[in-house]
Amino acid sequence: MDNNTFAFPSHFLWGGATVACQIEGAYNVDGRGLSTSDIHKYDTGLDRKKYRHKLVENEHTSATLSAAIADKEGYYPKRFGNGFYYRYKEDIALMKELGLNSFRFSISWSRIFPKGDELEPNQKGLEFYDRVINEVINAGMEPIVTMFHYDIPLHLLTQYGGFKNPKLIEFMTRYARVLLNRYGDRVKYWIPFNQTNLIQYCSFKSLGILRDQTDNLVEDRYRAIHNQFLINAKIKKYAKSLNSHIEIGIMLADCTYYPRTCKPQDIVFAMKRIRMQYFYADVPLRGEYPGHMLRYFNENNIRIDISEEDKSLLKENTLDFLAFSYYYSRTLDSQKNTMDPATISENPYLKSNDWGWTIDPLGLYNAISQYWDRYQKPIMIAENGFGYEDVFEDGVVHDDYRIDYLRQHILVVGEAIKDGVNVFAYLPWGPIDLVSSGTAEMSKRYGFVYVDLDDYGRGTGERFKKDSFYWYQKVIASHGTIL
Repeated sequence: MDNNTFAFPSHFLWGGATVACQIEGAYNVDGRGLSTSDIHKYDTGLDRKKYRHKLVENEHTSATLSAAIADKEGYYPKRFGNGFYYRYKEDIALMKELGLNSFRFSISWSRIFPKGDELEPNQKGLEFYDRVINEVINAGMEPIVTMFHYDIPLHLLTQYGGFKNPKLIEFMTRYARVLLNRYGDRVKYWIPFNQTNLIQYCSFKSLGILRDQTDNLVEDRYRAIHNQFLINAKIKKYAKSLNSHIEIGIMLADCTYYPRTCKPQDIVFAMKRIRMQYFYADVPLRGEYPGHMLRYFNENNIRIDISEEDKSLLKENTLDFLAFSYYYSRTLDSQKNTMDPATISENPYLKSNDWGWTIDPLGLYNAISQYWDRYQKPIMIAENGFGYEDVFEDGVVHDDYRIDYLRQHILVVGEAIKDGVNVFAYLPWGPIDLVSSGTAEMSKRYGFVYVDLDDYGRGTGERFKKDSFYWYQKVIASHGTIL
């Protein structure tokens, strides 16, 4: 153990983060409807090299969606997760033992509104989350809830075309009001949309756009984002009317970039790409569209209908905090890359894991600092972690690589707090092993707790504490002074 002279604030939230569609399972239980996560098939011929430094869109058309629903032979891991729906008490008890004082999880929209457009919610779904939230609170943890995390009810895609349709403003706002009415007395921190900026990678699972339901994908992506901005504002407006303690946050996947060289062209190009990512927080946190995005829309013939009513709603209902995920950094070359976020360059100064995700703790410090300087809003590190194929032998996992990764990142969070930044939570991704979002693998593991399941769902499902479990336990108990 390394000693750190800096102690994190006593009220700091040490936690972990998960998502319903990668842990719960029980996809057809207690009235839950099918969602976008349920048709992510495990690819037995997965080539990890194609995932280097980026997420790959799991694209679908109406035909491929129908084929996946009808498929009786393929394995769809997110339908089964790690069994949290049945083992949530056991898992929350493990997190309590770990010492977490906060837990970020999501609510499955299709568990509350199976089709998404119903007028009345599914009571069995509400009752399940009553039990989960109460269990979290009784374990001494602050619940942090994401309303929508990559699991749109499929009916909203096939019948309405996803978030590009303004009707979804009504449907998700109704869903959010149900959640706030039911749980708002117990849940303070709410995130309406997970990683709202990943529209180039997640048109399907984040925006609900099918390829054969759009004539202009780029334009429809931004129309969908505008509708999500309006939903954020409507949720914030409703939350203010309910209870002054409720806080609503925007969440990004951090896409901070380094210039490939010190050439002025690389520096300006990187700035422009970073600014394109800030846009997704600029509107919810500042309350208006930045001029550079209006110029981008105009020069690329992207038509977004922004009414005066929309402008007032956004301006009067800015959100309370910024949450973001951070895993790795990116590098840009103005001669080789374009404004497409999927185009990046290698960084020769950094090492990577098997999925090409670079290990760069200073990148986290850089990101925190830039967000704070821009917004002056409280910051939540909503995800951070290290995916790896752990070796499990005799009930033990020795994961020094994960400890080293997290240690370095916690240190820079402390450095940001010393700078005066209001970072109030650190939530490592996947405290208990879960199905991967991008690859649907179980073998890409993040947790402090090992789950005995393989990529095909085979195994006992039993939980085993890794070395990192005991390490993080000491970190929390010492307020970050023992690393």
